[in-house]
Amino acid sequence: MVVLSAFKADFWLAFFAATTLVLGAAYTLWMVKRVVFGAVKNDHVAQLSDINAREGLVLGSLAVLVLVLGVWPAPLVEVMHASVNHLLQQMVTSKL
Repeated sequence: MVVLSAFKADFWLAFFAATTLVLGAAYTLWMVKRVVFGAVKNDHVAQLSDINAREGLVLGSLAVLVLVLGVWPAPLVEVMHASVNHLLQQMVTSKL
């Protein structure tokens, strides 16, 4: 939608935006192919072990926390409510 809006403003701007989008996606796919599916070339990295149970527990706890806050963000929103309202009041109030 951004590229379509840019096209309405200027053709060349939309052309460069679309080209950048395509090149960025191509580079990301190339990088993922090399990093995730490529062979390990460093001996020190090849000798590393997978995560242990303690690290898996910490990682799993963080993943569950991220999912819970993604589905139910009310605890964070309630904590930030007062400071956001104060910031909005400062922005609305004229400095003159």
